Amino acid sequence: MLTNFYIYSPVKLYVEVDPKEVLLNFFKSKNCIGVISGKNAVLKTGFKEFLLTEFRDKDLYFFDEVEENPSINNVIKAGRFLRDNRCEAVVAFGGGSAIDAGKAAAVFAENNLPFYELLSKEDYNKPIPLLAIPTTCGTGSEMNNYSIITDIEKADKVNFNKPDSYPEVALLWSDYLKTLDERIIIATAFDAFTHAFEGYISIASNPFTDILAIEAMEIIVRNIKEVIDKATLDLKELLFASSLAGIVIAHTGTTLLHALGYYLTNHYKIHHGEANAILLPSFIDICKGKGVGKVTKIEEIFKKNRFNVSQAVKEIFHVKIYDIIDKNNAVKMIDYALNKPNSKKTPFIARQDYILNNLF
Repeated sequence: MLTNFYIYSPVKLYVEVDPKEVLLNFFKSKNCIGVISGKNAVLKTGFKEFLLTEFRDKDLYFFDEVEENPSINNVIKAGRFLRDNRCEAVVAFGGGSAIDAGKAAAVFAENNLPFYELLSKEDYNKPIPLLAIPTTCGTGSEMNNYSIITDIEKADKVNFNKPDSYPEVALLWSDYLKTLDERIIIATAFDAFTHAFEGYISIASNPFTDILAIEAMEIIVRNIKEVIDKATLDLKELLFASSLAGIVIAHTGTTLLHALGYYLTNHYKIHHGEANAILLPSFIDICKGKGVGKVTKIEEIFKKNRFNVSQAVKEIFHVKIYDIIDKNNAVKMIDYALNKPNSKKTPFIARQDYILNNLF
């Protein structure tokens, strides 16, 4: 049954279209371009060399200092870099960290304000136009306005988002994923799966996001199962699924699972996608125990693909939650997660003792 809902997805997405064609169109009438990235992907993929060769007529400025899990100071520095070089547009190139940093930096480029002041401000200068090119298949950040930034002092993740901080353009070019090792690809794919899964069960879900979430989960599960069976990953499929899931969470947000994963990343330096994967089997059981009916559809996807999520996580990452964190620190993790905005989209009332007893 259709209910009232609202869809907004303003990003112009190019799927497997020649990067030169996309960039020529984006750079039209723009002379000064900033490129926001980490140090590795922009070199390993040949993207920096490609830009310097094909766009010699443009003034290109490269900020390649984006950290994994970018900090507040990191994105403010990137924004200052764009502002000081009078960049008219920005290309964010890399994994979720680079794209999140690029989106935030595009806002800071036009607003020389402290982080939390700008975050809370409704009247501000609009960000400079941004083109996002992901080099992992995890965050789907190219399709939403979220920028997950680390507050180091508070050991916390903050979602820096503005209504107009969506990328103007996004490009999915799977060749850029070929330099990644398989473990990172799978970890980011699990991140995308949790976006789709959490968006599907979220209290903010709707029939449109459900369709996208189901398709994304189908693609990701099929590919992870193929890895376990020693088959080849389809990078085009995984990149597409990640973007679908990115659209989903733009409308639904994530749930308690993501907040729990943030704690493992903040305090134990575990890759975000891997943290979510480790928590996923227990969280599915928690949802079942709380009567979340939509879990039935997810179990159908698993059954169709002969996929055992607990076994998959164990075979790929060789770790369980109790190998990382003891029960005393798990209480702190759960308290942290219950106080994050993500928990408000969880489709059941979450209690500390119930979560704790079912995580271990």
